[in-house]
Amino acid sequence: MIRGEIFNSATIEGMLAAPSEKWHRDPPDVIPLFLADPDFPVASQIKRALLNAVHDEDLFYNYDDKAREAMAAKITRRNGLEATANDIMITQGVNPGLWLAITHTCKAGDEVIVADPIYHRFSDAIEITNTRPVHWTLDMEDGYRFDEEKLKDLVTSKTRLIFVCNPHNPCSRVMTEEELRAIADIAVDNEIVVMVDEIWEDIIFDNRKHVTLASLSPDIERLTVTSFGFSKTYCVAGLQMGYLCATNKEMMAKLKRAPWGVVMRGTSTLARAAAPVMLDETLDWWVVDMMEHLHKIRALCEKRFDETAGITSPTLEGTYLMFPKFEYGMTSDELEKYLFEEARVRFAAGTDFGPQGEGHLRMCMATSEEIINEVLDRMQRALEKLK
Repeated sequence: MIRGEIFNSATIEGMLAAPSEKWHRDPPDVIPLFLADPDFPVASQIKRALLNAVHDEDLFYNYDDKAREAMAAKITRRNGLEATANDIMITQGVNPGLWLAITHTCKAGDEVIVADPIYHRFSDAIEITNTRPVHWTLDMEDGYRFDEEKLKDLVTSKTRLIFVCNPHNPCSRVMTEEELRAIADIAVDNEIVVMVDEIWEDIIFDNRKHVTLASLSPDIERLTVTSFGFSKTYCVAGLQMGYLCATNKEMMAKLKRAPWGVVMRGTSTLARAAAPVMLDETLDWWVVDMMEHLHKIRALCEKRFDETAGITSPTLEGTYLMFPKFEYGMTSDELEKYLFEEARVRFAAGTDFGPQGEGHLRMCMATSEEIINEVLDRMQRALEKLK
């Protein structure tokens, strides 16, 4: 396939013919945008690495040193941290890192500061560990700015952890260095651990800069555990592989001990074999071409939203998740159900991400022009009936 066509090749028929939870949860006449999974193919270099691992029979118990070394080298090169393989823990995707961070820092009843709205797995991790969520509200009218004065007011003697998602899911903000430094200062002043999810680090629009929080100073580096992954950039959620970085030796030792005997060796040998090609410079072209395509899809969506009365769409700075607000006299749940039944399009209700998501729907727009135009046509026809 020609490079320029890779990210614009998806068709409804083709996606239905491929194995995918996203495209097979609902009836085949429904276009799914609820899951943060792109409609892009997998790079040939990744498939080759997987096939080579099978050919070499890398299917027994094996060490993960090579993958961790590649992860550390990438973090040193791109994220501004001097990391070694010993500072890395491979996880079964990014989500386990949320539970590990709470387990490392908290006991039942301790407080965890978490944004509202935010990806629901953060809240799930708080609930299952019997810790107490303290919501740092983000307001669309304020540009989803991370207000440091609000954060200061939330800190108490029971605060043990601050969750950060940057770029932010679902608000699509790329946090500024000023915002991140404010979080760092508050965490350091109060000796609070910070867990940062940076899985969306490659999906950045308009030449914005992604800054790794832990890189800002040795003081905040000591208190920070950072989570990275592959699925959003390289369409490999099925490999179930993420990785944590903590250069604080004591912190990393505790993180590695927490799941011992329950979750061993992080992920499969096949996933680890594919990691190096996604971490060196082999696929730099992939990120460049993908972002060129996503800029075009964002422009299509913004144009159609602007043309449709009753929709306000915050600027998409990072991620490929748009979070428009709808003024149609319906709750998020009601509108999600209506568009599913009337337009045969599946969004995610905004309240899945917290009370501040009321009135919003989240949509994954990482697809082809053909599919996104069909989605927008169906949506506009359905919304016209509500006027």
